[in-house]
Amino acid sequence: MSNARQYRKSKFNTFTKIWSLLYLVALLVFVTSMLVLDVIPSKILLLAFVVLLIISGVFFVQLFKDNIKRSRKVIAFILSLILMIVYTVGTAYAFATHEFLGQVTAKKKAEDAVDVTSKPFNIYISGMDTTGKITDEARSDVNMIITVNPKTHKILMTSIPRDYLVELQNGEKDKLTHTGLMGINETTSDVEDLLGIKINYYVKVNYNTLKDLVNSIGGITINSDKAFISYIGRYQFVKGENELDGAKALAYARERRAYSDGDNHRVRNQQEVLKAIVNKLTGSTTLLTRYNKILKYLAPTMEMNLTRAELKALVKFHLGKHPNWEFESNSLEGFDAFSPVYSSGNQRLYVMKPDEASIKKARQKIKEIQNPKSKNNSDKDLESESNDDDNL
Repeated sequence: MSNARQYRKSKFNTFTKIWSLLYLVALLVFVTSMLVLDVIPSKILLLAFVVLLIISGVFFVQLFKDNIKRSRKVIAFILSLILMIVYTVGTAYAFATHEFLGQVTAKKKAEDAVDVTSKPFNIYISGMDTTGKITDEARSDVNMIITVNPKTHKILMTSIPRDYLVELQNGEKDKLTHTGLMGINETTSDVEDLLGIKINYYVKVNYNTLKDLVNSIGGITINSDKAFISYIGRYQFVKGENELDGAKALAYARERRAYSDGDNHRVRNQQEVLKAIVNKLTGSTTLLTRYNKILKYLAPTMEMNLTRAELKALVKFHLGKHPNWEFESNSLEGFDAFSPVYSSGNQRLYVMKPDEASIKKARQKIKEIQNPKSKNNSDKDLESESNDDDNL
Protein backbone atom coordinates (compact mmCIF):
# COMPACT_ATOMS: atom_id res chain seq x y z
CA MET A 1 0.00 0.00 0.00
CA SER A 2 1.36 3.41 -1.01
CA ASN A 3 2.18 6.00 1.62
CA ALA A 4 -0.50 8.35 0.20
CA ARG A 5 -3.18 5.68 0.40
CA GLN A 6 -2.06 4.71 3.90
CA TYR A 7 -2.20 8.38 4.92
CA ARG A 8 -5.76 8.79 3.56
CA LYS A 9 -6.87 5.65 5.37
CA SER A 10 -5.32 6.91 8.59
CA LYS A 11 -7.06 10.28 8.25
CA PHE A 12 -10.41 8.60 7.52
CA ASN A 13 -10.04 6.30 10.54
CA THR A 14 -9.23 9.30 12.73
CA PHE A 15 -12.31 11.10 11.42
CA THR A 16 -14.62 8.13 12.07
CA LYS A 17 -13.21 7.73 15.61
CA ILE A 18 -13.93 11.38 16.37
CA TRP A 19 -17.36 11.03 14.75
CA SER A 20 -18.17 7.96 16.88
CA LEU A 21 -17.40 9.95 20.02
CA LEU A 22 -19.54 12.88 18.84
CA TYR A 23 -22.34 10.41 18.12
CA LEU A 24 -22.16 9.07 21.68
CA VAL A 25 -22.27 12.62 23.07
CA ALA A 26 -25.36 13.41 20.93
CA LEU A 27 -27.01 10.19 22.12
CA LEU A 28 -26.24 11.00 25.76
CA VAL A 29 -27.67 14.54 25.45
CA PHE A 30 -30.78 13.16 23.73
CA VAL A 31 -31.36 10.52 26.41
CA THR A 32 -30.87 13.15 29.13
CA SER A 33 -33.36 15.52 27.48
CA MET A 34 -35.97 12.75 27.24
CA LEU A 35 -35.53 11.91 30.92
CA VAL A 36 -35.82 15.58 31.91
CA LEU A 37 -38.90 16.08 29.71
CA ASP A 38 -40.55 12.96 31.21
CA VAL A 39 -43.62 12.79 28.97
CA ILE A 40 -42.99 9.45 27.24
CA PRO A 41 -44.39 6.38 29.05
CA SER A 42 -41.69 4.40 30.87
CA LYS A 43 -42.16 1.15 28.91
CA ILE A 44 -41.91 2.90 25.56
CA LEU A 45 -38.93 4.95 26.72
CA LEU A 46 -37.09 1.89 28.06
CA LEU A 47 -37.68 -0.07 24.86
CA ALA A 48 -36.48 2.85 22.73
CA PHE A 49 -33.33 3.27 24.85
CA VAL A 50 -32.50 -0.45 24.61
CA VAL A 51 -32.90 -0.44 20.81
CA LEU A 52 -30.82 2.73 20.48
CA LEU A 53 -28.14 1.29 22.76
CA ILE A 54 -27.82 -1.84 20.60
CA ILE A 55 -27.74 0.16 17.36
CA SER A 56 -25.28 2.64 18.80
CA GLY A 57 -22.99 -0.18 19.98
CA VAL A 58 -22.87 -1.56 16.46
CA PHE A 59 -22.19 1.89 14.99
CA PHE A 60 -19.46 2.62 17.53
CA VAL A 61 -17.60 -0.60 16.74
CA GLN A 62 -17.86 0.00 12.98
CA LEU A 63 -16.65 3.60 13.26
CA PHE A 64 -14.01 3.31 16.00
CA LYS A 65 -12.06 0.20 15.04
CA ASP A 66 -9.30 0.51 12.42
CA ASN A 67 -9.66 -2.95 10.88
CA ILE A 68 -13.23 -2.40 9.59
CA LYS A 69 -13.71 -2.14 5.83
CA ARG A 70 -14.09 1.38 4.47
CA SER A 71 -17.46 0.58 2.84
CA ARG A 72 -18.90 -0.57 6.17
CA LYS A 73 -17.57 2.53 7.89
CA VAL A 74 -19.23 4.74 5.25
CA ILE A 75 -22.59 2.98 5.76
CA ALA A 76 -22.24 3.30 9.55
CA PHE A 77 -21.38 7.00 9.15
CA ILE A 78 -24.46 7.73 6.98
CA LEU A 79 -26.84 5.88 9.30
CA SER A 80 -25.34 7.49 12.40
CA LEU A 81 -25.65 10.91 10.74
CA ILE A 82 -29.38 10.31 10.22
CA LEU A 83 -29.76 9.32 13.87
CA MET A 84 -27.75 12.35 15.01
CA ILE A 85 -30.19 14.60 13.15
CA VAL A 86 -33.05 12.82 14.94
CA TYR A 87 -31.27 13.27 18.28
CA THR A 88 -30.66 16.97 17.62
CA VAL A 89 -34.28 17.67 16.63
CA GLY A 90 -35.61 15.58 19.52
CA THR A 91 -33.36 17.36 22.02
CA ALA A 92 -34.46 20.77 20.70
CA TYR A 93 -38.14 19.76 21.00
CA ALA A 94 -37.61 18.43 24.53
CA PHE A 95 -35.88 21.53 25.87
CA ALA A 96 -38.36 23.85 24.10
CA THR A 97 -41.24 21.96 25.72
CA HIS A 98 -39.60 22.01 29.15
CA GLU A 99 -39.01 25.76 28.89
CA PHE A 100 -42.56 26.42 27.64
CA LEU A 101 -44.10 24.45 30.52
CA GLY A 102 -41.99 26.42 32.95
CA GLN A 103 -43.40 29.67 31.55
CA VAL A 104 -47.11 28.82 31.58
CA THR A 105 -47.52 26.45 34.54
CA ALA A 106 -47.71 27.04 38.29
CA LYS A 107 -44.78 26.49 40.65
CA LYS A 108 -46.83 24.66 43.29
CA LYS A 109 -49.92 22.48 43.22
CA ALA A 110 -53.38 24.02 43.45
CA GLU A 111 -55.29 23.63 46.71
CA ASP A 112 -57.82 21.25 45.10
CA ALA A 113 -55.31 19.38 42.91
CA VAL A 114 -55.94 15.70 42.14
CA ASP A 115 -54.13 12.88 40.33
CA VAL A 116 -55.05 13.93 36.78
CA THR A 117 -54.32 10.46 35.35
CA SER A 118 -56.77 8.58 37.57
CA LYS A 119 -59.24 11.02 39.17
CA PRO A 120 -61.94 13.16 37.47
CA PHE A 121 -61.25 16.89 37.53
CA ASN A 122 -62.69 20.24 36.42
CA ILE A 123 -60.71 22.87 34.52
CA TYR A 124 -62.14 26.36 34.19
CA ILE A 125 -61.35 28.09 30.89
CA SER A 126 -61.47 31.86 31.20
CA GLY A 127 -61.16 33.73 27.91
CA MET A 128 -60.33 37.38 28.59
CA ASP A 129 -61.68 40.07 26.24
CA THR A 130 -58.30 41.67 25.68
CA THR A 131 -55.21 41.39 23.51
CA GLY A 132 -52.85 42.65 26.23
CA LYS A 133 -50.71 40.74 28.71
CA ILE A 134 -52.26 37.58 30.08
CA THR A 135 -51.44 38.81 33.61
CA ASP A 136 -53.73 41.84 33.15
CA GLU A 137 -57.20 41.52 34.68
CA ALA A 138 -60.03 41.86 32.16
CA ARG A 139 -63.62 40.81 31.61
CA SER A 140 -64.06 37.07 31.17
CA ASP A 141 -65.71 36.77 27.77
CA VAL A 142 -65.46 32.97 27.48
CA ASN A 143 -66.46 30.88 30.48
CA MET A 144 -66.25 27.13 30.13
CA ILE A 145 -65.86 24.22 32.54
CA ILE A 146 -64.00 21.22 31.11
CA THR A 147 -64.86 18.10 33.13
CA VAL A 148 -62.43 15.26 32.41
CA ASN A 149 -62.68 11.64 33.49
CA PRO A 150 -59.39 9.91 32.59
CA LYS A 151 -60.80 6.47 33.38
CA THR A 152 -63.88 6.61 31.13
CA HIS A 153 -62.13 8.88 28.59
CA LYS A 154 -65.05 11.30 28.62
CA ILE A 155 -64.86 15.09 28.45
CA LEU A 156 -67.80 17.40 29.14
CA MET A 157 -67.70 21.04 28.08
CA THR A 158 -70.12 23.19 30.07
CA SER A 159 -70.38 26.78 28.83
CA ILE A 160 -71.82 29.69 30.80
CA PRO A 161 -73.02 32.85 29.00
CA ARG A 162 -70.85 35.87 29.78
CA ASP A 163 -73.81 37.95 31.06
CA TYR A 164 -75.02 35.26 33.49
CA LEU A 165 -76.04 36.77 36.83
CA VAL A 166 -73.98 35.26 39.64
CA GLU A 167 -73.53 35.92 43.34
CA LEU A 168 -70.14 37.33 44.31
CA GLN A 169 -68.18 36.27 47.37
CA ASN A 170 -69.29 39.50 49.09
CA GLY A 171 -72.96 38.56 48.61
CA GLU A 172 -73.65 41.08 45.83
CA LYS A 173 -74.88 40.17 42.32
CA ASP A 174 -72.98 40.84 39.09
CA LYS A 175 -72.43 39.57 35.56
CA LEU A 176 -70.08 36.61 35.30
CA THR A 177 -67.96 38.50 32.77
CA HIS A 178 -67.30 41.29 35.30
CA THR A 179 -65.81 38.84 37.80
CA GLY A 180 -62.77 38.63 35.55
CA LEU A 181 -61.93 42.20 36.58
CA MET A 182 -61.86 40.99 40.19
CA GLY A 183 -59.41 38.16 39.50
CA ILE A 184 -59.60 34.52 38.49
CA ASN A 185 -60.14 33.37 42.08
CA GLU A 186 -63.35 35.40 42.30
CA THR A 187 -64.57 33.91 39.02
CA THR A 188 -63.89 30.30 39.95
CA SER A 189 -65.33 30.70 43.45
CA ASP A 190 -68.55 32.21 42.08
CA VAL A 191 -68.95 29.39 39.54
CA GLU A 192 -68.26 26.78 42.22
CA ASP A 193 -71.11 28.27 44.29
CA LEU A 194 -73.39 28.43 41.25
CA LEU A 195 -72.97 24.78 40.28
CA GLY A 196 -72.03 23.20 43.59
CA ILE A 197 -68.76 21.77 42.24
CA LYS A 198 -65.02 22.01 42.89
CA ILE A 199 -62.95 23.65 40.18
CA ASN A 200 -59.57 21.95 40.46
CA TYR A 201 -57.69 24.02 37.90
CA TYR A 202 -58.01 27.07 35.69
CA VAL A 203 -56.55 28.16 32.36
CA LYS A 204 -56.56 31.84 31.39
CA VAL A 205 -56.33 32.81 27.74
CA ASN A 206 -57.15 35.91 25.70
CA TYR A 207 -57.98 36.90 22.14
CA ASN A 208 -54.36 36.56 21.06
CA THR A 209 -54.23 32.98 22.36
CA LEU A 210 -57.00 31.82 20.04
CA LYS A 211 -55.81 33.75 16.99
CA ASP A 212 -52.19 32.74 17.34
CA LEU A 213 -52.96 29.10 18.15
CA VAL A 214 -55.26 28.64 15.15
CA ASN A 215 -52.74 30.33 12.86
CA SER A 216 -49.87 28.24 14.23
CA ILE A 217 -51.67 24.96 13.48
CA GLY A 218 -52.59 26.03 9.96
CA GLY A 219 -56.26 26.86 10.55
CA ILE A 220 -59.29 24.80 11.57
CA THR A 221 -62.49 23.52 9.98
CA ILE A 222 -65.86 24.24 11.57
CA ASN A 223 -69.41 23.45 10.50
CA SER A 224 -71.74 26.46 10.71
CA ASP A 225 -75.48 25.84 11.00
CA LYS A 226 -76.28 29.04 9.10
CA ALA A 227 -74.78 31.57 6.69
CA PHE A 228 -73.97 34.99 8.13
CA ILE A 229 -71.55 37.90 8.05
CA SER A 230 -69.80 38.40 11.38
CA TYR A 231 -70.17 41.72 13.18
CA ILE A 232 -66.46 41.52 14.08
CA GLY A 233 -64.30 41.80 10.98
CA ARG A 234 -67.26 41.41 8.61
CA TYR A 235 -66.19 37.89 7.63
CA GLN A 236 -68.55 35.79 5.53
CA PHE A 237 -69.50 32.35 6.80
CA VAL A 238 -71.41 29.82 4.72
CA LYS A 239 -73.78 27.15 5.96
CA GLY A 240 -71.73 23.99 6.28
CA GLU A 241 -67.96 23.64 6.35
CA ASN A 242 -65.78 26.74 6.75
CA GLU A 243 -61.98 26.89 6.75
CA LEU A 244 -60.91 29.44 9.36
CA ASP A 245 -57.67 31.23 10.13
CA GLY A 246 -57.05 32.82 13.53
CA ALA A 247 -58.95 36.06 12.92
CA LYS A 248 -61.98 34.26 11.47
CA ALA A 249 -61.98 31.68 14.28
CA LEU A 250 -62.05 34.50 16.84
CA ALA A 251 -64.89 36.25 14.98
CA TYR A 252 -66.86 32.98 14.86
CA ALA A 253 -66.31 32.33 18.58
CA ARG A 254 -67.48 35.85 19.47
CA GLU A 255 -70.49 36.04 17.13
CA ARG A 256 -73.91 36.48 18.77
CA ARG A 257 -75.80 39.05 16.70
CA ALA A 258 -76.41 36.61 13.85
CA TYR A 259 -78.40 34.29 16.10
CA SER A 260 -81.85 34.63 17.61
CA ASP A 261 -80.61 33.02 20.84
CA GLY A 262 -77.54 35.29 20.95
CA ASP A 263 -75.21 34.41 23.79
CA ASN A 264 -76.53 30.85 24.10
CA HIS A 265 -75.52 30.15 20.51
CA ARG A 266 -72.19 31.88 20.92
CA VAL A 267 -71.11 29.49 23.67
CA ARG A 268 -71.92 26.56 21.36
CA ASN A 269 -69.70 28.14 18.70
CA GLN A 270 -66.93 28.44 21.27
CA GLN A 271 -67.24 24.75 22.08
CA GLU A 272 -67.08 23.89 18.38
CA VAL A 273 -63.91 25.95 17.91
CA LEU A 274 -62.28 24.24 20.90
CA LYS A 275 -63.18 20.77 19.58
CA ALA A 276 -61.83 21.67 16.11
CA ILE A 277 -58.50 22.74 17.65
CA VAL A 278 -58.23 19.55 19.73
CA ASN A 279 -59.09 17.38 16.71
CA LYS A 280 -56.50 19.18 14.57
CA LEU A 281 -53.80 18.72 17.20
CA THR A 282 -54.51 15.07 18.05
CA GLY A 283 -55.78 13.72 14.73
CA SER A 284 -52.87 14.62 12.42
CA THR A 285 -49.15 15.39 12.29
CA THR A 286 -49.84 19.08 13.01
CA LEU A 287 -48.51 18.96 16.57
CA LEU A 288 -45.23 17.42 15.37
CA THR A 289 -44.61 19.57 12.31
CA ARG A 290 -45.66 22.91 13.84
CA TYR A 291 -44.54 22.25 17.39
CA ASN A 292 -42.07 25.08 17.91
CA LYS A 293 -44.39 27.63 16.30
CA ILE A 294 -47.26 26.56 18.56
CA LEU A 295 -45.15 26.91 21.70
CA LYS A 296 -43.77 30.28 20.58
CA TYR A 297 -47.24 31.77 20.16
CA LEU A 298 -48.86 30.20 23.23
CA ALA A 299 -46.26 31.02 25.88
CA PRO A 300 -47.01 34.78 26.31
CA THR A 301 -50.80 34.39 26.05
CA MET A 302 -51.58 31.59 28.51
CA GLU A 303 -51.62 31.15 32.28
CA MET A 304 -52.72 28.16 34.37
CA ASN A 305 -52.45 26.75 37.85
CA LEU A 306 -51.56 23.22 36.77
CA THR A 307 -47.95 22.43 37.60
CA ARG A 308 -45.37 21.32 35.05
CA ALA A 309 -45.46 17.80 36.56
CA GLU A 310 -49.27 17.59 36.26
CA LEU A 311 -49.24 18.69 32.63
CA LYS A 312 -46.47 16.21 31.83
CA ALA A 313 -48.48 13.47 33.53
CA LEU A 314 -51.46 14.25 31.28
CA VAL A 315 -49.30 14.10 28.15
CA LYS A 316 -47.69 10.84 29.27
CA PHE A 317 -51.14 9.41 30.00
CA HIS A 318 -52.35 10.32 26.49
CA LEU A 319 -49.27 8.88 24.78
CA GLY A 320 -49.38 5.70 26.84
CA LYS A 321 -53.10 4.93 26.70
CA HIS A 322 -54.02 6.56 23.36
CA PRO A 323 -57.56 7.10 24.67
CA ASN A 324 -60.34 7.81 22.22
CA TRP A 325 -61.77 10.86 24.00
CA GLU A 326 -65.54 11.19 23.84
CA PHE A 327 -66.77 14.80 23.91
CA GLU A 328 -70.08 16.02 25.28
CA SER A 329 -71.38 19.59 25.36
CA ASN A 330 -73.80 21.50 27.56
CA SER A 331 -74.67 25.14 28.11
CA LEU A 332 -76.39 26.97 30.92
CA GLU A 333 -79.46 28.91 29.87
CA GLY A 334 -81.37 31.84 31.29
CA PHE A 335 -83.78 34.71 30.75
CA ASP A 336 -83.10 38.15 29.30
CA ALA A 337 -83.44 40.98 31.81
CA PHE A 338 -82.13 44.40 32.82
CA SER A 339 -80.84 44.88 36.32
CA PRO A 340 -78.38 46.95 38.36
CA VAL A 341 -75.23 44.97 39.18
CA TYR A 342 -72.45 45.41 41.74
CA SER A 343 -69.85 46.81 39.35
CA SER A 344 -72.20 49.38 37.75
CA GLY A 345 -73.85 50.83 40.84
CA ASN A 346 -77.44 51.87 40.13
CA GLN A 347 -77.10 51.62 36.34
CA ARG A 348 -79.34 48.93 34.87
CA LEU A 349 -77.46 46.62 32.51
CA TYR A 350 -78.46 43.68 30.35
CA VAL A 351 -78.10 40.42 32.27
CA MET A 352 -79.12 36.81 31.83
CA LYS A 353 -81.01 35.61 34.88
CA PRO A 354 -80.25 31.94 35.62
CA ASP A 355 -82.69 29.19 34.70
CA GLU A 356 -82.71 26.90 37.74
CA ALA A 357 -83.69 23.87 35.64
CA SER A 358 -80.68 24.53 33.41
CA ILE A 359 -78.38 24.77 36.44
CA LYS A 360 -79.76 21.53 37.88
CA LYS A 361 -79.19 19.79 34.53
CA ALA A 362 -75.59 21.07 34.36
CA ARG A 363 -74.86 19.86 37.89
CA GLN A 364 -76.21 16.42 37.06
CA LYS A 365 -74.26 16.10 33.80
CA ILE A 366 -71.00 17.08 35.53
CA LYS A 367 -71.75 14.59 38.29
CA GLU A 368 -72.40 11.85 35.73
CA ILE A 369 -69.04 12.43 34.06
CA GLN A 370 -67.19 12.48 37.37
CA ASN A 371 -69.08 9.50 38.76
CA PRO A 372 -70.73 7.36 36.03
CA LYS A 373 -72.61 5.37 38.68
CA SER A 374 -74.60 8.49 39.52
CA LYS A 375 -76.23 8.32 36.07
CA ASN A 376 -77.69 4.91 36.86
CA ASN A 377 -78.94 6.19 40.21
CA SER A 378 -80.45 9.23 38.52
CA ASP A 379 -82.23 7.04 35.97
CA LYS A 380 -83.59 4.86 38.79
CA ASP A 381 -84.85 7.95 40.62
CA LEU A 382 -86.65 9.16 37.48
CA GLU A 383 -88.17 5.70 36.96
CA SER A 384 -89.28 5.64 40.59
CA GLU A 385 -90.85 9.08 40.26
CA SER A 386 -92.67 7.93 37.13
CA ASN A 387 -94.03 4.82 38.92
CA ASP A 388 -95.17 6.95 41.85
CA ASP A 389 -97.03 9.22 39.45
CA ASP A 390 -98.72 6.19 37.86
CA ASN A 391 -99.89 5.04 41.30
CA LEU A 392 -101.52 8.34 42.13
